[in-house]
Amino acid sequence: MKQTNLLLAAALGSHLLFACGGEPPPSATSSSAPAPASASASLLDGSDPKTCEPCHAAVVAEWRESLHSRAHHSADPIYGALRALRTEKQGPEIPGKCARCHNPRDVAQHESDAAKLGVSCATCHQLEGVHLEDGKKGVAALDAGPIGRFRGPHDIADGASPAHSTGPALAALTDGKTLCLACHGEEKNAAGLATCSTGTEHVASGETKGCTSCHMDEVQGPSGSVSTRPTHRSHRFRGPHLASREQQPGIVAEAVALSGAFDKDRLVVKLANRSGHAFPTGFPGRMALLEVRAFDAAGKQVYVNVTSEPMKEHPQAVFNMGFTDAEGKPALAAFATQLVRDNRLKPGETRELPVEVPKDAKKAELRLKLFLVPPPLAKALSYTGPETAPIVLAPVVVTR
Repeated sequence: MKQTNLLLAAALGSHLLFACGGEPPPSATSSSAPAPASASASLLDGSDPKTCEPCHAAVVAEWRESLHSRAHHSADPIYGALRALRTEKQGPEIPGKCARCHNPRDVAQHESDAAKLGVSCATCHQLEGVHLEDGKKGVAALDAGPIGRFRGPHDIADGASPAHSTGPALAALTDGKTLCLACHGEEKNAAGLATCSTGTEHVASGETKGCTSCHMDEVQGPSGSVSTRPTHRSHRFRGPHLASREQQPGIVAEAVALSGAFDKDRLVVKLANRSGHAFPTGFPGRMALLEVRAFDAAGKQVYVNVTSEPMKEHPQAVFNMGFTDAEGKPALAAFATQLVRDNRLKPGETRELPVEVPKDAKKAELRLKLFLVPPPLAKALSYTGPETAPIVLAPVVVTR
């Protein structure tokens, strides 16, 4: 029962929502926040990617496939359900905290046209800098530039564009990580527990490459009609949600190398974390499961490590976090007081997992499955969307 509760605790920790605590978002007139937009915003405001599309069609089309374009609660049913639950339990200030990252172009009016666009072009490109000191997050970390001035990862002489002013490359973009860390760094809940910690995991790994090296892959073709460069960084922002929608392993397959070898009556499975952060990372309820099946010489299955209750049958094969409340009951990460389990792969870790198999086992199939919304969480939220189905990596076959 305890192990089952740990799985439930981990699953219920999912999708913390980036704003777990800290100060309320700055007001719409704050100098540190981008000016809010509305349906009547000028073309130069750039909150609506439609205004950027005539010259930057390729990246706008890519952005529309990204989770950034779905950051608003009306476009992401999982986030929307958890936002509503947190508001019910923690009070009306929650939507404002969530807005810092989920609808940064209008943190005051959460149902405005600009807010519903999520993380749009101006969020990242209409900036003068990013300041992460003193725990600043979301719009509080963004030093908004003047309306009409857009900057990217390349030096663009002012006057080069007939539509808007430009300028030198923005350092927070060229390093491939600083801007990302404004929302994907570290979050702590009211009890001070680090729940979302992708950024600190990356720093601890010593990885020199930034976030964009994996999540914004270099693709063929210019970014739009105004570019003469043969390639550009994709604005689809590759991640597990994109992999789930495409029903392909995608970037998940690049994150972990899976292998195995028979050793007498054991099968030794190796999992090597090749990402620059823990696996799984991000929302704390994500769960990865290693499935092992063994077969005899005739091809008959003689062993399987998990059937219906992984935490009872093979807890070492479950890679997740688990949280409990003050009474020791499984809890959402946002409401938790204790982290009771963290079996995730650390950055750069290669873990050996011995599995006892029958003597007549001649072949084994290894599969790694990533659940964005594990079954207990799906049940708690009455959610039946595509993210409940695991992302399944291609099987690795091991023979004796």
